[in-house]
Amino acid sequence: MNVRKELFDNADPEYREFHTKIVAGSREIIGVRMPVLRKMSKRICNGDWRQFLDRPAEYHEECMLKALVTANVKVSFEERLELTKKFMPEIDNWALCDIFCGEWVVKEADKERLWDYCMELIKTDDEFMMRVSAVMMLDHFLDDDHIDMVLELLTTKYNPGYYYKMGAAWTLSYCYIKYPDRTEPMLFGGPLDSDIRNMAIRKITDSFRVSKEDKARLKAKKKSLD
Repeated sequence: MNVRKELFDNADPEYREFHTKIVAGSREIIGVRMPVLRKMSKRICNGDWRQFLDRPAEYHEECMLKALVTANVKVSFEERLELTKKFMPEIDNWALCDIFCGEWVVKEADKERLWDYCMELIKTDDEFMMRVSAVMMLDHFLDDDHIDMVLELLTTKYNPGYYYKMGAAWTLSYCYIKYPDRTEPMLFGGPLDSDIRNMAIRKITDSFRVSKEDKARLKAKKKSLD
């Protein structure tokens, strides 16, 4: 399987132009759509995926394939975690982060160990490691057992990087949608960074799952702090 040739054979110039505008990263974008990448990643997972992961990723789509393989290949939790730690330095844009977190396969019995890893990441000073932690919380830990810890962490941990702030805000907006009574006091009553709060409220008020009355109240509270 010649991965790079197949990627270029499936390049879409219009998609490349669009994706280049919204994804900032260190690698050139070929312009391959996600359905193609998913199909390719499945074939890689059924072949010599270890050799593939060991190759350097020159293009964005090669790194996306690494993300999909690392997140989905059939291995133990321990091995997936080791593969994740090896892959983590390659995450340098929001698209890689978000697809990786959403695809990460974890059994219920292993969730607490994944949570422990998220705790390690959120305590670093690295913008994208912290974003991975925030988005992992969104994808895997918005439940009764973890919501209070999620809120505590995302309203107290700080990084000046835009992509961490947006990831934290995105997760907080879903915290509000699922747990409004627990989330609203944390948006306004604690040490939450003002940028994250404003981004979160913007996302909440854009959601069709939030009532007009709640949106108006949140906007009024935000205005009182501006």
